[in-house]
Amino acid sequence: MRILVIDDDLTVCKSCQKIIQKAGYHVGYSLSGHEALRMMEDDPYEIVFTDLKMAEMGGMEVLRFIKNADPDIVVVVITGYATVASAVETMKMGAFDYLPKPFTPTEFRAVLNKAIKERKAITKDRELASQSSITSGFQEIISESPKMETVFNMIKKVAPTDSNVLIVGESGTGKELIAQAIHKLSKRKARKFFAIDCAALSGALLESELFGHVKGAFTGAINNKPGVFEVADHGTVFLDEICNINMEVQGKLLRFLQEREFLPVGSTQTKSVDVRLVFATNKDLKTMVSDGTLREDFYYRIFVYPISAPPLRDRKSDIPLLAYHFLKRYSKDFGKPVRSISRDTMGALCQYEWPGNVRQLENVIQAAVVASDTNVLTYKDLPEFREPQKVPSAPPRTNIELKRLKKEIRVKTVEKVEKDFLIHALKRNDWNVTRAAKDVGMQRTNFQGLMRKYGIEVRQVKPQLST
Repeated sequence: MRILVIDDDLTVCKSCQKIIQKAGYHVGYSLSGHEALRMMEDDPYEIVFTDLKMAEMGGMEVLRFIKNADPDIVVVVITGYATVASAVETMKMGAFDYLPKPFTPTEFRAVLNKAIKERKAITKDRELASQSSITSGFQEIISESPKMETVFNMIKKVAPTDSNVLIVGESGTGKELIAQAIHKLSKRKARKFFAIDCAALSGALLESELFGHVKGAFTGAINNKPGVFEVADHGTVFLDEICNINMEVQGKLLRFLQEREFLPVGSTQTKSVDVRLVFATNKDLKTMVSDGTLREDFYYRIFVYPISAPPLRDRKSDIPLLAYHFLKRYSKDFGKPVRSISRDTMGALCQYEWPGNVRQLENVIQAAVVASDTNVLTYKDLPEFREPQKVPSAPPRTNIELKRLKKEIRVKTVEKVEKDFLIHALKRNDWNVTRAAKDVGMQRTNFQGLMRKYGIEVRQVKPQLST
């Protein structure tokens, strides 16, 4: 990592150089802004410390040139004029931090370490943005999570067999992608894959869709129509949200699972097919059996090889991968030059609990790409995806549901309190981070860490709340 110090005071340059060299990094220094920019043309630097007030070319102008040339360079402004106005202005222009003069070696090392950490994080993000995210995962499922690795191993084991599979998981967790992966790794991969959303069809329509019907079976049945099972012979049928199937259709599916035979609606002649079934649900089927809304014999027929699809909140390490995958897709689809996601924005995405899982994340990134006017996705581009706290319409039915609800309410309440705490502290202190941290009795680094947690940047929040 290469670090440049710009200050018209040689003593300051030499002192900073000594500290940086002791830390093990290459360092250069310049006594003028013009000379520093020439040095950067010949020898790229990743971090720059620049004085704000210098003859000929001031730190503001240096900062502007640097950020226009390479937004990824981390710039720290050194100033003996640490007013609120100058500090806020440099942050608006893209400075990472500012360091008031006079400063001690300890204070300089603290800011240096933060800048190095930030630069390493930016480098990692850019590598993530440039790689093909589809290679990070399995089949078309994007993940590097250990929990998803367990799912991948289960898919590999069950795919070559003809076993029924039940995929359990919340809405938006990618259950259909898991079903497709099973099909693609099976001996049936050259045949058809059909996905049926059982929640979208009434009992009669679902029965006709699956088993087909004969002419005259009901009003509007003007011709014979083969069902999905017949069309998908030797292939795979994925029945999503199996919990929405009524008892009558459950009984007919049960017979099909036992005999591999079915009767088209209105027919008296059975048909036989060789179809593999993969089921999915977002509900607790055991509870449904207890409630009498799911046949027990049907439950045991489909509960042969269960695979649990983890929610996104349990695989948060996948959020950057998924976010960049969707960013690439929608930037290309919409013809927009958005290439990366700012650190604060990614921090906000990673902190959120995502009740709608991967599907919700995709929708948020899509909307943000539409809203973005630059090549970097920022917090202001995000839609309001944090939903207001809602009181559940019905009490939880199980102890597991009760614990989950209590955790969600606790997390959301704490998030709101912390965010309001930060905003009001900044507002009371004219958006000066140092003064706000002192006012609330926190170390500045801890206060800034909390700001990063919620994606709060002075240069973004202040104009929005002032209007």
